[in-house]
Amino acid sequence: MVIIARRRGGGVSGGILSICSPSRLFLATVAVALTIYILSVRSILQSPSSPFPANTDFDATSARSVSVSSPSSDATDGSPVVIAHAISLIKCSKGPSVTGFLDAAAVLRQSIHKNSIHYRPKDGGNPPSKYSYQMYAIVHTSCAEHAKVLERLGYEIMVRDHPVKKEDVRGEWLRNHIESENCCGSAEFIKLYAYHLTKHPIAVHWDMDVAILQPMDDLYDVMIYPSDDSRHVEAKRKIEKQHPEDPWPEKVDAFLTRDITSAKPWEKVTGVQGGFLVARPDPAVFDAYIEFIKEGSHGR
Repeated sequence: MVIIARRRGGGVSGGILSICSPSRLFLATVAVALTIYILSVRSILQSPSSPFPANTDFDATSARSVSVSSPSSDATDGSPVVIAHAISLIKCSKGPSVTGFLDAAAVLRQSIHKNSIHYRPKDGGNPPSKYSYQMYAIVHTSCAEHAKVLERLGYEIMVRDHPVKKEDVRGEWLRNHIESENCCGSAEFIKLYAYHLTKHPIAVHWDMDVAILQPMDDLYDVMIYPSDDSRHVEAKRKIEKQHPEDPWPEKVDAFLTRDITSAKPWEKVTGVQGGFLVARPDPAVFDAYIEFIKEGSHGR
């Protein structure tokens, strides 16, 4: 596994914009653009008609499912490989935060669409990516009432309960502290259901504070093509690793980010940041994570 971007601390790579970017001027420009887009999305959501009118960047196909018949890595029939993009709706007790989440879900989906094979630049050029996409929303059971809105935005809905609950954790310290960790406690583990998206060769899980600025084909190429394939080799050459001196594994099963600023001392013991993960779906990996959490003896 290779670290390709830092969600915090200002470092940005791999085509990902962190909303924590230090450039206020740039953020102001982005904020204006997103505000205009969000207002448009809200008016669309309030309409009982088609989810997206024809004069937006979403067409009739992209507003629903863009999956093709064969999402496998082989794509021998000439169809584009379909990458799964997933978000999680975990808590929804506060109305304004849910509204902001739904706005962000629309913005993220638009940015993914504009960096896919389905987007046609206005100048008539080629699509920015060779990959297709399918959007998924992993919705906690307590938030199921909001699933329809996400569905109208083109997300396939997966309603799930905690895969691990407090009483399942055998380690005393984690069992006593798990519900006070960050925002969501054990409910946040629903993100791991991205590993169940086995119809796709790759699943990307996103938090809502990002937008895609350029295609991530290099990451996908490294994971999909064998190590001796020229596309794999060329893509690997372009990717910046956090530790360039470390050798590449023979097979890359995930790209991830580290929560550098939450570790003390920095980088000595650093957890994985759950806000961005590019992974090879595999229920066995899901099961391994769940067992690791249940064990609860991996320290504080």
